[in-house]
Amino acid sequence: MSTLADHYFSSCIDYLETLGLNSQAVLSAINFNEYSNKQAQQLAPRISLNSYNALLNYAQQTLNEPLFGFKLGQQIRTADFGILGYLIESSNNLASAITALLNYDSLVADIGRAEFEQQGELAIIRWLPNANCSPQVILRNMTAWVSVIRQLLNPQLSPSTIYFTQAFTSNEKTVLTHWFNCPVKTNAQYNQVVFPSSYLALPFKTDNTQINLVLKQVSEQQLSRFKSQQLLTEKISQLFMAKNDLIDCSLIRTAGALNMTPRTLQRHLKREQISFADLLEQERKRRVILCIGKEPLSNIAIKLGFNDQSSFNRAFKRWYNCTPLQYIKTLPKNTT
Repeated sequence: MSTLADHYFSSCIDYLETLGLNSQAVLSAINFNEYSNKQAQQLAPRISLNSYNALLNYAQQTLNEPLFGFKLGQQIRTADFGILGYLIESSNNLASAITALLNYDSLVADIGRAEFEQQGELAIIRWLPNANCSPQVILRNMTAWVSVIRQLLNPQLSPSTIYFTQAFTSNEKTVLTHWFNCPVKTNAQYNQVVFPSSYLALPFKTDNTQINLVLKQVSEQQLSRFKSQQLLTEKISQLFMAKNDLIDCSLIRTAGALNMTPRTLQRHLKREQISFADLLEQERKRRVILCIGKEPLSNIAIKLGFNDQSSFNRAFKRWYNCTPLQYIKTLPKNTT
């Protein structure tokens, strides 16, 4: 089960309180019951992605704010990231802060995977969200990244371009473009922030090498403990997300990667009330929406690990109640 830290979840509730919403009423409205001590309203150490989605979607509807995730992301504080926030804050420059994010992001929220690459004079930080992440979750995550870096470097700092896999109305896109102060591309293959590589060397105002070293050691300990407590479901999902394609993504190979026999893997998954086939299908569904309409269907079928395109077509119709070609016809004509 994908989860996030209690402090990252509660920061959303704190923001809603500033907007006049009662926290207990909000949690009751989304049928929240993930407490370590309900009488004291003490949240469990890790909160499920389902509850996080429900909270942000409830806020969007109640406040009638289609960009609620964006508004929430603007309010982010480094403290909302817990120890990762303090680790980033004590980094000496943006490059080392990104390294910390890549290594320890799961301590804040194990609901996606961050990637980084450089292409000449441009740098790219990309987020591959869990297939079940709502658009509001994605909006908050992408906005928070930019907001925190502006706080630590320069309030006027802007990306070169920001990409979202979702679509926005023209008015919503205008709001986003104004705040990010750069072109906003929609219906993109990935959610990503592109910025000049020269930003990587910009020094942080709060640079503290000694504290940073201590925080890294603590983060390593927490990450080791967190990984040991992870469900097998989460480990398999992370393996799938790390692969460039799903070719030869079989039960036998996956069990081997986890130092298990196929039977043992299946037995553990049964306890978690899910099957290997279900997990593979979830990853296929996540990937197909990112690439459909952008490359030939035959290529997509191969990348998703289907034996032939007809098998892919049948699966797609089962998922979305239409054929891939019918779905492509519903897509906007451009991604600008």
